[in-house]
Amino acid sequence: MRPYSFDRLVPILTIIVCAAVVSVPAAAESMREPPPPISARALRGGGEWHRTVQGRDAVQPWDLDVTQTPEGAVSGRVVLRGSPLAETASVSGMIEGRRVAGNVCDEAGNHVATFVGKITPNGAWQGTYQDRTGEVGRWSWSGLSR
Repeated sequence: MRPYSFDRLVPILTIIVCAAVVSVPAAAESMREPPPPISARALRGGGEWHRTVQGRDAVQPWDLDVTQTPEGAVSGRVVLRGSPLAETASVSGMIEGRRVAGNVCDEAGNHVATFVGKITPNGAWQGTYQDRTGEVGRWSWSGLSR
């Protein structure tokens, strides 16, 4: 028996290589639709702000209606009951991790207060504020979202 020569192997190798190339599956297109883009999240709920009036802790309710962007910016409106500085105001700030900070301005655009706080594990927000008169107090928000 005569050993195989290179000339006899070429056609066999060509068939194997062609079969391998043909059998490689083409990249399949995904049948799923891409996920919707991340959009702003609306947050609305009530809370309290605490201030000292004549040596006593006065608890005042407030309502918050803001939008949070995917980047963490928050902006919207707040209704402050019992505030001598503003009844309704705009809120703007940032959420970075569990930290929240921002400003409150009245309808005319005047600074009302600066706030800082944290977001608790159950989603509530709490912190402190300082208003334009220098008053410092505490605030909290239930963290309800819509």
